[in-house]
This record gives sequence, C-alpha cells and structure tokens, in this order.
Amino acid sequence: MSTTDFSEQRMVSMLKQELAKALEQPYALATAIAKLENAYYPDQVEGYIMEAARTLSAQLRGAGPSNVVVDFPSRVGDAGPRDSGAAAAQELILATLREREASVRELQITLEDHGIDVSPGNLSVILSRMTQARAIQRTGRGLYKYQG
Repeated sequence: MSTTDFSEQRMVSMLKQELAKALEQPYALATAIAKLENAYYPDQVEGYIMEAARTLSAQLRGAGPSNVVVDFPSRVGDAGPRDSGAAAAQELILATLREREASVRELQITLEDHGIDVSPGNLSVILSRMTQARAIQRTGRGLYKYQG
C-alpha cells in the first residue's frame, strides 16, 4: 500500500466521521418535529431527514424535489408548482378525506392500493403541509378530515 493510498483512506475515514457528526443535529431536529406533531416513530424521523436531504440534493442539482410537496396551494383550487407524485398523492388524499375522516395508516393503504408509492415519512410531510395550507384538518392523533 502506498503512502497516497493510506492518506486517502485516512481522509475518507475522517470525512465519514465528520458526516456522522454533522447528522446528529438534523436527527435531533427531526425527532423534535415528530414529537411536536404527536407522531414520533423512528421511520418518521428518518423520513423527515431523508426528505430534507432529497430536497437539498435536488436544489443543489437544480432540479425539483422528489416525492414532496412544493408550494402547496393556499386554497385547494389554486395552482402551484408540485411534483407529479406528490400531486397525485395530494389529490387522492383530498378525495378520500372528502368522503370520510381517515387515519394516516388508512391513507397509506389507499395510496398503495392506487399504486402511489409514498413512504410514511413523506406522507407525514405531505399531510403536515396540507394541514398548514388549511386544505385538511388534523382531528386527533393520526386522524385527518377534509376542511372544505
């Protein structure tokens, strides 16, 4: 093994340690968000982190984010730039909640039944943003209804 190889390996090791250390703060922030939303689940915390990483990555590449809500319209009829996967998920969520109140799990199953692949973390982000936009209302722990 040459000196250069050893130096590069050491640098990679040091960078990996720095990356792990840098991820401690996003994990703490994602945990706090999940707890404040009364929906703390390890996969949801991981979903928040992955969503933030995907969004940042897309911004750095100059592309739109993948499978996330972007500028959810302030009113349901408004147009706004949205990712097609997230838009399809939002429309199905709205259609479901217009009919009845539903739990996060029921919404996840409905999306899966319609072939829309949204992770639990991404679904939580979509629901949170739809709630902030006042398109839907959170009625209890993990329960939502249409706010029309």
